[in-house]
Amino acid sequence: MPSRSQRSALMVALALGSAACQTTAQIPVRAAVLLNDSQQAIMAIQSTLEAVLQQGRVNLGPSELTRDSVITVLPPAPSPYEGNSPAMPRYFELVTDGKQCFLRERDARELHALPGVNCRAQ
Repeated sequence: MPSRSQRSALMVALALGSAACQTTAQIPVRAAVLLNDSQQAIMAIQSTLEAVLQQGRVNLGPSELTRDSVITVLPPAPSPYEGNSPAMPRYFELVTDGKQCFLRERDARELHALPGVNCRAQ
């Protein structure tokens, strides 16, 4: 039988997992920009991308998220033993349903909620 702390951890993981992803078939969304590109908002975007991409650390390309909705995730740098890396950047978009901000990989339907991040339709 799981301990109390294990059950609590499982409940938190289930709650976060169910809140993190939704499909656009359920929610009409539009491209969005941040109201404020504070360090807290950027960290929330970065941590969501790390969870989505299942990476310990992601490097974001240069962008002005108060003016543009596109977020570029740069590929990892090649190791000293690699020549040219075939890895390509991945592109995500900030979108909103008018109430909440989401991240969506370009040409994908899955939405990833950004709790605590404020944005507006572009």
